[in-house]
Amino acid sequence: MLDKNSSVPIYVQLEEVVKDKIKNREYLPGEELPTERELTELYGVSRMTIRQVITNLVHKGILYRIPGKGAFVSKEVIEKKLEIESFSEDMRKRGLVPGSKVIEFEKVEPSDEIREKLKLPKGEQIYLLNRLRLADDEPMAIEYCYLPEKFFPNIIKYNMVHCSLYTIMKEEYNIHFNYMKQSLKAANLNKKEAEMLLGKPKGVGLVSERLMYNIEEVPIEFTKTIYNAERYTFNMVLFNNNN
Repeated sequence: MLDKNSSVPIYVQLEEVVKDKIKNREYLPGEELPTERELTELYGVSRMTIRQVITNLVHKGILYRIPGKGAFVSKEVIEKKLEIESFSEDMRKRGLVPGSKVIEFEKVEPSDEIREKLKLPKGEQIYLLNRLRLADDEPMAIEYCYLPEKFFPNIIKYNMVHCSLYTIMKEEYNIHFNYMKQSLKAANLNKKEAEMLLGKPKGVGLVSERLMYNIEEVPIEFTKTIYNAERYTFNMVLFNNNN
């Protein structure tokens, strides 16, 4: 398994072995690794080498340590692209089962901030859809979605536990997206959000604010999503238009 005659250092080879075992789900997320002594006997290397491997994998976020207990496999970090795609579609692509818990779904008077973002005159109402988004029954994000009533009359009749909002928008309301504007920032969570998303009284989340436009370039949806920062990373590709 390990080639001691290779020019690749033993600790590097062993890191790849551990990563392969995690990838092949021999070591599961949240599961404790074998002890240093067990790994030393299993791979025929020194305890110092095992410690170096574990330290390197901890620094890379693949493992984490619990003092007095040992090393554990980190939960998978989801790499999220900045693109127009529903949460459910994204999770299914990753082999995860999407789910939702509806916290609030009702017609409300928008705040001045939401009214401004959606370019609504005074007196027009919106639907507020607040959901906890799940993947394999694990909390991944808290979503606050603001939908102008004039574009989505009586959308409240749909069961948003099982329905895809974007599918309903397209198929039932004939809404077609043109582009979106999105911002990202880290923010401290309030107690309710932290307990719901992280299972603890405080913490930090990745906050996305997304404004969707239709083909007439009219804003039709504003969504604020708070992602579990331990499970998400975002990436983007930028092109040089000066070439």
